[in-house]
Amino acid sequence: MLLAAAAFVAAGIASSMAQSNVYSLNVVGYVNRSFPAFQFVMVNNPLQASNNTLNAIMPTAPDGTSVFKWNVANQDLDATVPTFITGSGWTPNGTVSPGEGFFVASGADFTNTFVGEVRQGALSTPLVGNSAFEAIGSQVPVGGTITSVLTGYPATDGDTIFPWSVANQDLDPTTSTFVVGPGWTPNINVGVGDGFFLSRAGGPVNWVRNFTVQ
Repeated sequence: MLLAAAAFVAAGIASSMAQSNVYSLNVVGYVNRSFPAFQFVMVNNPLQASNNTLNAIMPTAPDGTSVFKWNVANQDLDATVPTFITGSGWTPNGTVSPGEGFFVASGADFTNTFVGEVRQGALSTPLVGNSAFEAIGSQVPVGGTITSVLTGYPATDGDTIFPWSVANQDLDPTTSTFVVGPGWTPNINVGVGDGFFLSRAGGPVNWVRNFTVQ
């Protein structure tokens, strides 16, 4: 893997949204994420934008900012690296779907505001499983424990969550593994808009989360 080198909504969900970088506006909202200079940060797209292209979800960034997506088939960072060019936008203008984890790296500090619709209903995330690393996140802007963020996920014994450590610029040494009985151990926390790696011990499955803004 190339990991070492790469490396709002309505009051009904206020308990998971009580963070200073999340703001509510009925079922349309925005999430602020800060990106420190010269650091790889792993995030996910937490809202449904107009078309979920990079130009839609990250319309402005410092010149030279790059996005690194994860290629599940190759189990490595994708060879195509979209880069932000002042005056032209993202080249190429890739797509990042809600719930898809990706890395952002920039030569200057900046904050991106994800703006879009809070997705509702039965939200499906296809997973290949079989112990492959998959870069994912919540399709809705919620944070908290892995148990709450992965609501609806059909966990199997041995599934493991690998968070990204910005401080270490590598996978976090603290992982969370699903054990039949006690569940996710330890039941670590992830923030709103965080991306992380899942290695599913079981076979392919669709993770379906039913979500409604109360």
